[in-house]
Amino acid sequence: MSINKKPIILVASAALAAVGLYQFAYGATVEQQSTEGQSKIVLNKTEGSFPYRSNNYTMPEKAASAIAKRTIPSDYKKIGESGSLELYMANASLAIMVKNKESGYVWASTPNDADLQNAELNDEWQTAVKSPVLLEYYNDQEMLSTGNFLSLGGKVDGVEQIEQGVRVKLTFGSLNAGIALEVKLENDSLVVSIPSDSMWEKGVSKLASIQAYPFLGSVHKADIPGYIFIPDRSGALIRFNKAHSRFDEPYVGKIYGTDYTSDGNMNTGRTSVPVFGIVHGTGQNGVLGIVEDGRFNAKIVAYPSGLSTDFYWVAPKFEIRYGYFQPTSKSMGGYNTFQKDPLKTDRQVRYKFLGGKEADYVGMAKTYRTYLQEQGELVKEKSTKSKADVPMQIRLLGGETEASAFGAKVVPMTTFNQAKTIVDSLEKHGITNLKTVLEGWNDGGLNGSRPAEFPVESKLGGAAGLKDLKKYLSGKDIPVYLYNNYTIAFGNSDLMNFKSDAVRAINNEINEFPFFGWGDGGFFDDIMARDISPVKSVEIAKDDAEDMKDLGVDGLALDITGSTLVSDYNKKHPFTREQTAEAYRELAANFKKNLNELAIVQANDYLWKYTDTMFGMGSGASQYMYETDTIPFLQIVLHGYIDYFGWPSNSASSPREDTLRMIDFGQYPSYLLTHEPYWKLRDTPSVDLLTTQYSDLEQPIKETYKAVNQALRQVQDATIEARIVPDYGISAVKYSNGVEIVVNYTSSDYTYNEVSVKAKSFAVIGGE
Repeated sequence: MSINKKPIILVASAALAAVGLYQFAYGATVEQQSTEGQSKIVLNKTEGSFPYRSNNYTMPEKAASAIAKRTIPSDYKKIGESGSLELYMANASLAIMVKNKESGYVWASTPNDADLQNAELNDEWQTAVKSPVLLEYYNDQEMLSTGNFLSLGGKVDGVEQIEQGVRVKLTFGSLNAGIALEVKLENDSLVVSIPSDSMWEKGVSKLASIQAYPFLGSVHKADIPGYIFIPDRSGALIRFNKAHSRFDEPYVGKIYGTDYTSDGNMNTGRTSVPVFGIVHGTGQNGVLGIVEDGRFNAKIVAYPSGLSTDFYWVAPKFEIRYGYFQPTSKSMGGYNTFQKDPLKTDRQVRYKFLGGKEADYVGMAKTYRTYLQEQGELVKEKSTKSKADVPMQIRLLGGETEASAFGAKVVPMTTFNQAKTIVDSLEKHGITNLKTVLEGWNDGGLNGSRPAEFPVESKLGGAAGLKDLKKYLSGKDIPVYLYNNYTIAFGNSDLMNFKSDAVRAINNEINEFPFFGWGDGGFFDDIMARDISPVKSVEIAKDDAEDMKDLGVDGLALDITGSTLVSDYNKKHPFTREQTAEAYRELAANFKKNLNELAIVQANDYLWKYTDTMFGMGSGASQYMYETDTIPFLQIVLHGYIDYFGWPSNSASSPREDTLRMIDFGQYPSYLLTHEPYWKLRDTPSVDLLTTQYSDLEQPIKETYKAVNQALRQVQDATIEARIVPDYGISAVKYSNGVEIVVNYTSSDYTYNEVSVKAKSFAVIGGE
């Protein structure tokens, strides 16, 4: 899938090896830190800290006094106890409190009485914040409505003791429906679950979604210092502030991204992990929520103060059934309706409580890393890297389709022989640890068809040329990946019958969309794409795995499939989202079996077990107005386990910033390259690519790689254990092997623990 590319400016690096300090300047040459060469950097000395107070950066933490501990009222009874936690529940309201036995800190599912009195809530929210569950439901007019346990005439039908907790049967009188709510302690975690088989509906109204204990850890305005963590892209924070802009809507992130067959065209954000969190005083108290059962049909919802209530709160919302528009004619006549049967899945959230120095977003990421290890979903296959220098990804665009009045033809941009010359040139510059991805290797070129189809494109050298390239690169210990996807197919694909093999949406229509967006009548606006049935995806991928194995390529670079997850409502072979994820896991496992390497672009966490390398890793958040910080949550989880690479640096609007961000986030460089000049793409779907010709990028590649390699070469195997922001635009990342990397984004020199870090530069402390 193409992305916007912008011209890149030159990057250079400098080193002072004696004390382990490195820095780089754009347009400079390698030289000692103390030389006058640094004057070549154009710096804005008057900018101050203002640019680095934006939510594109992480803010420094302010010192906070000890957070006051809530008292557990007498009407709360202990219902569970573990090594580190005590669990209490109020008999009447079903509100819960969790006490950290070591610190004495108490987490509550409802705000305290003083905050409730000061919050000026309307009647609906007065009951909502005191209820154990919030609901959405379709009323007798089939309209979506909202309510909660108290407002819907809720009552308790029974309480049953379970191990370290209780199972409470709830009835919603107004809806003639009910559920069972289980609350317990398990292995020093709070576990809240709603078993699928406990849900019942006997009335006309039908349940649409549910949130259990959504106000757990909520904060009134900024009465407690801290923040909400949301899994928006690489990660973001919503800090508790008394004064802020007025917000119109909450954060809503569908776990694993939008399900276009169920959610329609509603964009719910990019969220690749099912987690969220709250901090009450950085370095004091925190809680990480992990959505377990039901995560494939759940959203993370976070409300800032001032939106509906004066409280900051975050919780998962579990879908019970989807609403949709059912067309009845080609003129788009139809009606709104909803699924008759609820989704058959349990719903469960695990809360892990953090204290002391682990009570921040870094501690949350480390906790999730440990959780995935324990689940067998994050595996460290190699204890040490085989090469001293960091890896770099080069995406070589082979062929692309060109539109003309006489039909499509292939424009060769990088033949297999030309690929050798690019690798040879990089080798001369000391860049030998490469991951070479061949895009557009297939018959018809990159966008001639999707998925890419065999045979290998003859204008690039055919199968013989590819085998020869593979043999050549094997001699240099450089792996070769073929690029493909198994989720989206163009209408001209010969691999499938769209009537039977295309995914169908909830209204039984084939899920079809313009791959390049709704344009202005250009050559490629009419290229329609369809989602491939998971059954067919696995079938096509198995055939390709055999063909790739026969060619001798090292691995697959899997795009789209790792980050897109949809349901299939085809009545002959229906798939839930969870079943689709399982099919993709089968697909990935088969490639791992047949090839040496599997690289996945922006992989969701259910594929991490099979992922050797991650490409296209984002290093930012969506920068919604209520977000205050961007953080490297995903990078902290993955570093030392899976090598990850960003988007091509020749697409960066600010190359200097991009390089510093790579170093800060422990990310390796990537470039999208061609041998031929990019103007040859002017009549192709890749017309938006700029500055891809290797001869134009040779010097900046060399300098960018040198800077990143100097910074990260010692920490490839290490995990990220701490990250602090001592001042605006400054970050210091501590690794498990003792190395610390300090990044200075600003235009002024900065002294960190008696180490001077030059403007727009970095320092490596410790290590060699």
